[in-house]
Amino acid sequence: MSMYKLHYFCGRGRGEMIRFALGLAGVDYEEEFIRTRQDMLSLMPKLRYGQAPMLETPEGERLVQTGAILRYIARKFDLYGKAEGKEERVDEIIEASSDAMGSGLLDVAMRFKTGQSFEEAASTEGVKCMRWIKAWEAQMDDGKFIAGTEKPTVADSCALRVVEEAIEVLGEDTVLAQQPKSAAWRKTMLQVPNIAKFLKSSHRMPSTVDDASAKQYHKEVAAGLGW
Repeated sequence: MSMYKLHYFCGRGRGEMIRFALGLAGVDYEEEFIRTRQDMLSLMPKLRYGQAPMLETPEGERLVQTGAILRYIARKFDLYGKAEGKEERVDEIIEASSDAMGSGLLDVAMRFKTGQSFEEAASTEGVKCMRWIKAWEAQMDDGKFIAGTEKPTVADSCALRVVEEAIEVLGEDTVLAQQPKSAAWRKTMLQVPNIAKFLKSSHRMPSTVDDASAKQYHKEVAAGLGW
């Protein structure tokens, strides 16, 4: 195996945070999508805990658990803030980003599981992520990246994943109008060359704001997991 390979569904979900991190690192990688039950069953023997995402390394390692994969990328590609003594802060934001997505944004993408409309899911579930975005605003230093570092880290790629999804679901004014530091930080992040390149690439999965994309994503996840 000559490059990294990410195994996940053809959609954002929990795999998208890994894609953002690989994008920030400027890593070239392949994707193998889980689209059917047979795809999942064929992959299952390689999944230590029976769940995706999984990242295969060029050395043949099979990494599972989203947080562990993100920390691997941070260490491997010097995106941990180690030189500035910010590893613990980066860890904190990785965990906070996962919680923010899990609080409701992931449910908006999977709204057809519960039969909600986009508007219903956004107003009841999607809005919950603002708790974390407001916390980042309160702790953010002017002119610095989100963990207080002088260069971007995996903390920034994780938080950007949350903020970009929140903007799609809730609107930019709702998310950032009262968060000026976060708005300035986002502008800086979108201008980071590797991030700008990633957001325009095929690795950036399509939005599930529109019902057609959400239905297709739900269909493939349901098939893969045998719902």
